Amino acid sequence: MDQTFWLWLILILGIFLTPIVHCEYSELMNQKIGVRVEMLNLIYENETTITSTGHPRCRLTLHKSGWDRDTCSSPQFKLNDTLSWSTRVCYKWVCDTTKYAMRVESCWIGTPKMPVFIVREDGCTIEKAILTSPVYTSFNRAAAIGWMAVRQKNMKYMHVGCTIRLCHLCDPACQEITPPRSCNDSRANDYEAMWNSSSKVKNLCFPSPSTTENSLESNFLGPNFQISIIVVLFYLLSIC
Repeated sequence: MDQTFWLWLILILGIFLTPIVHCEYSELMNQKIGVRVEMLNLIYENETTITSTGHPRCRLTLHKSGWDRDTCSSPQFKLNDTLSWSTRVCYKWVCDTTKYAMRVESCWIGTPKMPVFIVREDGCTIEKAILTSPVYTSFNRAAAIGWMAVRQKNMKYMHVGCTIRLCHLCDPACQEITPPRSCNDSRANDYEAMWNSSSKVKNLCFPSPSTTENSLESNFLGPNFQISIIVVLFYLLSIC
């Protein structure tokens, strides 16, 4: 058979198969699915600085979002809620800690067996049409706006997973780790000022000597200490 025959065959098949493929694609994209948030993967940048206070509790929640960039103040998606591919979602990451700073990284959507990564290891978005880079409002709170636009055949639930990198606030390298400064789609947040003006970092890592002295003085002159002195004196007098 000559080349002309094959060209005509490809053209005819294309004419008949295009509506079928288009129909399947439209049905897949228009399907509403549920969403499940995977347990966050926590890693520490420098384990030698881990305190004995236990691991921070970190969580990712998904919220309904308007067209303004917000801080995920809208209602959180419930377990039985379903999303379309055009549903605008606000992602919110929070870690309950006063000693660590966090960086959101390596986020994915899809299924655990077939994940589609949307945030790189450096904490910046891979595709801002799907998700913006996380914006940090503090050392342990960040938010991003995105869409659940990924669809896979026979998918009932969209899974979302992330890694949270934690570094101790007193670790000199922590300031370079988070918040990420290299994301080209981030708002012009002054993260340097966040670190330099933080009273949390100052009080934790550079406590004032006067604070320590006042603390010792209050222990000696406090009511509990005074009561202990009275009890001791009473005991000594009673045995004389």
